[in-house]
Amino acid sequence: MPLRLNKTFRDALAEADRPLFGGWITTGSPVAAEIMAGSGLDWVLIDMEHAPNGLESVLAQLYAVSAYPVTPVVRVPVGDAVIIKQVLDLGAQNILIPMIST
Repeated sequence: MPLRLNKTFRDALAEADRPLFGGWITTGSPVAAEIMAGSGLDWVLIDMEHAPNGLESVLAQLYAVSAYPVTPVVRVPVGDAVIIKQVLDLGAQNILIPMIST
């Protein structure tokens, strides 16, 4: 069976001919993530910064949304390289890093 990866957020934005609609998942629940993914949204953001999400619940939510044509984005709690690598190891293709000042 071929591996099907969801589009990256960047690809979805580049290919879109309309505004993309999405929602933030702050519950830590894979059931809520699956409901949101199945509701017709273009993207969902799994929040680790202001939500009760650890690596285990993020993994469960990524699995829950993987069956739907939705682009998952994970917002990590901080811009720490260790956490970012762990989230990438879970299979996240799109990461939002908070509190970046330039």
